[in-house]
Order: sequence, then C-alpha cells, then structure tokens
Amino acid sequence: MSIYISTSELLKRYGISKGTLINMRKRNTDPFPQPMIKAHGRSNSRYGIKAVASWEERNGFLESLDIQPLISNLS
Repeated sequence: MSIYISTSELLKRYGISKGTLINMRKRNTDPFPQPMIKAHGRSNSRYGIKAVASWEERNGFLESLDIQPLISNLS
C-alpha cells in the first residue's frame, strides 16, 4: 500500500476540481491536510494517506460520497 495519495487521485475520488481542493485546505474548521510533497511544474502533490483517511472519517466523507476507506486501520 502506498503511503501517499496524489492530487489527481483525490480529485477523482471526490469528484471535485483542483480549486475546490485548495478551498478545502483553507477552511477554518478542520481543513483538509496540506500536501506532504508539494508539486512542481506538471507533477501532482502527494498527501499522507493516514492524514487524508482520518480527515475523511471525521468529516463524514465515506458515508456522504459512498466511497471505500483508503486504509482499513487508522492505527
């Protein structure tokens, strides 16, 4: 299992635009995790999969979007 998820994978997973993801990172209340590896040029940023999975669970994304958990155990 990978320890990162890319920007393009997140956009596809949530069905959102890059602008929406940026806005989610800027929220005052429980913002989306910042990328662990920032993109340069045409590459994708990489986000820590544990941080994203935890954020999804706290914000009800699994139920509201009917998506599968990124990881099965958040330990």
